[in-house]
Amino acid sequence: MRIININTNKLHSILFILLPIVLIVGFLIFSSVTIVSTGEVGIRSRLGKAISEEEPGLHFRIPFIDSIRTMEVREQTVEKTYAVSSKDMQTISMTLNVQYSITGDALELYKKFGTDYKNKLVNPRISESLNAVSARYTIEEFITKRNEMAGELLKEVMADFQNYGITVAACSIIEHDFSDEFDQAIERKLIASQNALTAQNDLEKVKYEAEAEITKAKGIAEANRIMQESLTPLLIQRMYIEKWDGKMPQVSGSGVTPMIQVK
Repeated sequence: MRIININTNKLHSILFILLPIVLIVGFLIFSSVTIVSTGEVGIRSRLGKAISEEEPGLHFRIPFIDSIRTMEVREQTVEKTYAVSSKDMQTISMTLNVQYSITGDALELYKKFGTDYKNKLVNPRISESLNAVSARYTIEEFITKRNEMAGELLKEVMADFQNYGITVAACSIIEHDFSDEFDQAIERKLIASQNALTAQNDLEKVKYEAEAEITKAKGIAEANRIMQESLTPLLIQRMYIEKWDGKMPQVSGSGVTPMIQVK
């Protein structure tokens, strides 16, 4: 019994000493390993200063001295609604879909904007480019040239983001909305335009009918003129002969002047 008690006490003592050591070693090992996943890049910092990029895989670092933070480099999508002004100072609400990825120097991008570069760089630069492009179009031009504007915006964003090592794959306007005042103005304009078109059609109809009457009157007058010119004495006599039924005219009355009936 005594031997068992001595061994148990020793075991407790050993465990009491080893357990903290194991925990410390385990913590140090855990703290010295970082895994960078596929589609990410690791940024190694030493004493708070970013010093290098790390590829996907297992990486060791000095505990309490080094740190490795990850940044996503696979293609990402931002979909956000922006309020901008047109060339004629009308407000347009536009929802954009922008697809982009980090293809350049991720370390330099991290030094300038950290891991939150999406909110610090991407969204503000998209908004700035959109404002610059929309200011070149009136609101009516935006309606008729939306695809042209989207293409111009894509070129603007691509050129801007290239300076930061970001490649833009696509940029599209997926939705837009105008102010209530403009919608009402457009409705009034469409109604006025329709009324004007109706009035124009009515005017054209009246004009056509008047011209038709004039043409008809001219035709009748011309026909009468031709007929008058063609009625020579000889032709009148011939027409009379053709109409005569061969009977002699009848004389009636007892006065000096006889009345002749011609049938």
